[in-house]
Amino acid sequence: MPNGKPGDHPYTDIVTHGRDVYSSRAAGLVREIAKLSDDKARRKLADLLFSEYNEFSRPDVNKLETVLTEMRNKALQDARERGL
Repeated sequence: MPNGKPGDHPYTDIVTHGRDVYSSRAAGLVREIAKLSDDKARRKLADLLFSEYNEFSRPDVNKLETVLTEMRNKALQDARERGL
């Protein structure tokens, strides 16, 4: 069972523990999204990283970076609309 230590979950590894799990670009995008998003969007991102881009299943990092860029752009747009 996960206990919050490094290696438990890619989202917390990136956001909490400062690890660049997939690539430095992907990690930077995850951190940006986490700062811009609400709790629901952060949970969705965490689920996506764990289920579709599990680091032990040889994820397609280029595809992940594309998906994260789109998510970040949407999060930026949503934040601007909220006045942040």
